[in-house]
Amino acid sequence: MHGIKVLLLLLMIVSLGLVITGCKDSIPESDLDQFIVRMEALDSDAKADSLQAIANGGGASAPYAKYMQGNSFYTAAADSARLGGWGSGGSTALLDSAETYFSAAVAMDSSFVEAIVNLGSLWDDRSEQLTSRDDRKTKVDQAEKFYRLALDVSPTDEKARCNLGSLYLRQRRVSDAKNEFMSVLENNPRSSLAHYNLAIMFAEAKIYREAIAEWELAVKYDPDGDIGQRSEDNIKIVKDLMNTPLPGGEKKSH
Repeated sequence: MHGIKVLLLLLMIVSLGLVITGCKDSIPESDLDQFIVRMEALDSDAKADSLQAIANGGGASAPYAKYMQGNSFYTAAADSARLGGWGSGGSTALLDSAETYFSAAVAMDSSFVEAIVNLGSLWDDRSEQLTSRDDRKTKVDQAEKFYRLALDVSPTDEKARCNLGSLYLRQRRVSDAKNEFMSVLENNPRSSLAHYNLAIMFAEAKIYREAIAEWELAVKYDPDGDIGQRSEDNIKIVKDLMNTPLPGGEKKSH
């Protein structure tokens, strides 16, 4: 996940691939969703053994198993990064392992858009490491490459398009970012992810009332999910910020 550096700690752009989802109670529709539900119903040891056997079996579900294995490493990398940042040795090694599994999944199925998006996301995370400007640019370029590859496969994929918009927003390419988010909403006006990211864009510009309105829509369309919860948290933070008196005693008004 990647954050715009403003004063609000929870104003985070959702780089979506492995953690944030929509409504948690939604019925799994795709073959991948159904596979994940079956695997998650197993205990941890049975799940690990089953994923390994399926991944090595070479059948139709093998890419899904590789993808889930990659997600396990990616989740562990994110947990490690919360303590030491994306440049810590533990996070770096875990990202490398995640990349290996995602790449294997894509090698098995070149149209596996979820795995391609996650490859973009992990390169996005690598760009947060404290390295040279040229190295960070190379990593950002890699992230953009994979997001665009995902959109070549599925032009309406919300995760790929919102992640690309988030990348643009961090580069201060605000118009390009907005175009990506609006493109998602043109196809799906109920996209909580696109509304969330639009709110980030408005908050970064200190247009707080518009940000709150977008987060409220994100809550409306994802009332029980992670995006809805983050939106509610951010609404509270922004309202508190708006009600904070200025040095002269006046309140902020945006």
